[in-house]
Amino acid sequence: MSPPLEIIIPLHNPGAELARTATSLALQTGREFGVLLCDNFSTTGLDHLVEAQKQLAAAGIPVRFVKPPFELRRIEHWNWAHAESRADWLKPLTPGGALKPAYVQQLKQRIRERPQAQIIRCGLETRPAGGGSRDDAQAPAIPASLTPAEFLEYFPARMEWIAGSVNLAYRGTAWLAAGGYCPQLPGCAGLNLNVTLALHHGLENLPEPLAAPAADQPARLNVGDSARVNLPLELWLVLRQARNYCLAAKLPWTKKWLLPAGIIAGTGRRRRRIYGR
Repeated sequence: MSPPLEIIIPLHNPGAELARTATSLALQTGREFGVLLCDNFSTTGLDHLVEAQKQLAAAGIPVRFVKPPFELRRIEHWNWAHAESRADWLKPLTPGGALKPAYVQQLKQRIRERPQAQIIRCGLETRPAGGGSRDDAQAPAIPASLTPAEFLEYFPARMEWIAGSVNLAYRGTAWLAAGGYCPQLPGCAGLNLNVTLALHHGLENLPEPLAAPAADQPARLNVGDSARVNLPLELWLVLRQARNYCLAAKLPWTKKWLLPAGIIAGTGRRRRRIYGR
């Protein structure tokens, strides 16, 4: 029988940071969840994968190991791993990413309180290079529940807070209906999926910072390649697609928005205003 929640961890040549992820899952106060480890033909780091399996199994957490029939690109790998899950709720997690001990418990509590929920976001913690920790300063103070129209009060005026995956969970049926991660938008695959789900179903929010990305990954674009030269173009396509849906669904859409400087960092382009029509 499939667990109601499955943590999906796509892997390719994992390093020692995988132990941090496994430890955070072993320390969860809430149970009744499983872990799916999907290896994309790793040639190194297999010892870290085996140790993670042992650590999770020792904590009494069901672990499944799967492998695609041939090596996949990054976004195709994420989609294949998701498709292998049969759980009601899916939670992607990158190696090195971590969940606070109360994450699963609070997620399941919100699901019980809001059985119609399709996507749930929690606060995100980042760790500055100088040490210590802080809440993600880019996340707006949003209510516990947002309808699609209310979501548009915070997007696209602010978008970094909804662009990641380490602090998002969603129903498997909602992920499937949305088409999964878009391979044609490899730089904005996470943002595209999250926005699509929020515009169709609304958004549940857990304000407490219950998740933290890997130290070497951007906090909000950890599904995709934030260094891609054509990232601004991909972002424009994501926003144009969202705009077209909002017009068809008669949802409010702002006429203009800003291309966030944090998203286009490394592309050699300045922050600029993009017009929505």
